[in-house]
Amino acid sequence: MHFEVSQNEFLKALNTVARAASGNTPMPSLIGIKIEAKDDELILLASDGEISIKVSLATKDEKNNLQIFEKGLCVIDARYILEIARKISADIISLEIMDGTLVKIEGGTSKFKLNGIPVENYPEISFALGQKRFNFKTKILSDIVEQIAFACSDKETRPALTGVNLAAHDKKLHVNATDSYRLASKFIDLDEDLNFNITVPSKHLMEVHRSLSGHDNVDVAIDNQKIAFLFDNTVIETRLIEDAYPDTSRLIPQSFSQTLEVSAKDLLSAIDRASFIKSDGKNVVKMAIDKDEVTITSSSQEIGSSYDS
Repeated sequence: MHFEVSQNEFLKALNTVARAASGNTPMPSLIGIKIEAKDDELILLASDGEISIKVSLATKDEKNNLQIFEKGLCVIDARYILEIARKISADIISLEIMDGTLVKIEGGTSKFKLNGIPVENYPEISFALGQKRFNFKTKILSDIVEQIAFACSDKETRPALTGVNLAAHDKKLHVNATDSYRLASKFIDLDEDLNFNITVPSKHLMEVHRSLSGHDNVDVAIDNQKIAFLFDNTVIETRLIEDAYPDTSRLIPQSFSQTLEVSAKDLLSAIDRASFIKSDGKNVVKMAIDKDEVTITSSSQEIGSSYDS
């Protein structure tokens, strides 16, 4: 394998796929990024077994300055190839397999040789897309992550609660997240009538959200075990959580005994002032409501108390 590519575009692609490279895995080869040179494109791929990211750089895209002299593939430790690509001070990077797994990387006056990882040890990742395909506005995904995903559990004792549940029907998308103590729920209008009920790991959904910056739309493909997000020259694929998601529809009351309308900024400020006082290592903030005012208090025998009206 031998190719030359724009340092800037190569580094951007490496930064994207490296998010999926695993630093803690029973499969040592997954610490690497798989790089494959084909006739007219360069493919970079990384995975930790749960989330996989693939970026393609095409020779026809002029900004890539990509020339492929010899086809082939290699697997290089993500940490080292990233550092080298970042530190090389040149517009063009050359990468060539010298002998077996030994890789030579050149740029400007800099030359590096890295011992790669045997390609045969890297697992096969197909990126076979599901039959259920549709298009999302990036704004929808942003709303899901920013308004809902915070309520997911960070404990693996109940895997379903570590994910965001997405249920679509009748041109509505019902989004839920809960850690069994709090619940965030939202309805989003859809342009098309979709029908699915899946649970996506929240940490992977946040990774997709970070990668989508600057894009207006994203294509989505779903099958029974995974969901893939496609945009520009990138595919991010993550497994779905198989455990059944609890029925949260009964947890939100249909009617309420009291309703309070208050400035969100004022309420947030009052809670912030009260929450620094901890009792037994916990932030316990009490809210009392009557017809004239809302009082927010916190107290600790060791520290003192706080009162806000």
